[in-house]
Amino acid sequence: MTKPDPHIETFRLQAERMDQLGIPCDPDAAMALLAVFMSEIEGTISEEEMFSLAEIGGHLYREGLKRNSEGSSM
Repeated sequence: MTKPDPHIETFRLQAERMDQLGIPCDPDAAMALLAVFMSEIEGTISEEEMFSLAEIGGHLYREGLKRNSEGSSM
């Protein structure tokens, strides 16, 4: 059995912590946090690293669009 990636495990533990604290699941908040973080570190990391973070933001953005379109079709 392969050991899970330590970062994925960190994400899982953080999700459990957020559940215990009653923090709602909010991809929009995650996208806003990511945008602030990217603004703070811009110019200190490589273009490739910024692109990777932008890709994460793209996934969050698409999830938000999907969620909004599903909500409006109800």
